[in-house]
Amino acid sequence: MQIKNLYVSALLASLFIAAGSSSACAQETTAPPTSTQDLYSDENLTAWLVMFTDPTKRTPDERAAMLERLHFKRVGFEAFDKYVPLLESQMEAYERHGIEVTSVYVVINTEKPSEESSVKKILEVLQRRKATPEIWAMFPRGAFQDAPADKRLETMITAFTDLAKAVDAAGCRLGLYNYGSWFGEVDMQLAIIDGVRERSGIRIGTVFNFHRGHQHMQDFPAALERMKPHLMAVNLNGMNLKDAKPSNGNAIIIPLGQGDHEVTMMKQLAASGYTGPIGIIDHRSGVDAEEALIANLEGLKVIRKKLDDPDDD
Repeated sequence: MQIKNLYVSALLASLFIAAGSSSACAQETTAPPTSTQDLYSDENLTAWLVMFTDPTKRTPDERAAMLERLHFKRVGFEAFDKYVPLLESQMEAYERHGIEVTSVYVVINTEKPSEESSVKKILEVLQRRKATPEIWAMFPRGAFQDAPADKRLETMITAFTDLAKAVDAAGCRLGLYNYGSWFGEVDMQLAIIDGVRERSGIRIGTVFNFHRGHQHMQDFPAALERMKPHLMAVNLNGMNLKDAKPSNGNAIIIPLGQGDHEVTMMKQLAASGYTGPIGIIDHRSGVDAEEALIANLEGLKVIRKKLDDPDDD
């Protein structure tokens, strides 16, 4: 444990020294940062997936303190059934540490998700706290796998229309969480978004995950052009071109800066005009969440130096 703490402390020190140097440089020059740098700045980062793969069983306050040490101001909450009872206490802990919950993720299971106990509990907590984070939702990955495409789409539109109405009534916005597989295909997501709007008049959006989007690596600019009007958030990951194929929704997790294609995709994202939040994920089974987040922050620090170089992908 002592060695692990020393390792984490050393990594944190290197991050903060670098951050201080960057601030000093910024004060010495009058040139504003480029829009690409703004997109990937610390101020635009959100911590994501910091609970369910973390082998360190932190209390809500310990988790909030950990994110505060890493200077995160925003975080998402993964409301799997086992975590729903923790939502309020975790939100309170984050608030004590100056961190805002900007998204709550939920897996739905029926065509009437507004009647599911987990959804009702989440919205009850948010309304009581007068909080309006985005709600990111999806069905389980294997749901409707064998159903005809038209039946899948009809079921999705029915379910997400029902959920959109409940989420909208709570003052929040609904986003389709891109989990890969057939549900993560751009055509399917856009068809659901259009269907919900036609039936309810409510505009929902989509969340793109690098770690679930390998099938879009080679056509990312074209996919972005179609998604951008509805794109609510993007979560980063290291990406290798050898993995550029459908993965049936399986996550391929690589720390930022250790892949050969994430810099290209990050440049393409910035060039698209996207200005929304950027997620930094943990999601590495067996790796302490703090160490995993630090590794991605270290990788992002290196990548920032490459973002304005047209020859460095």
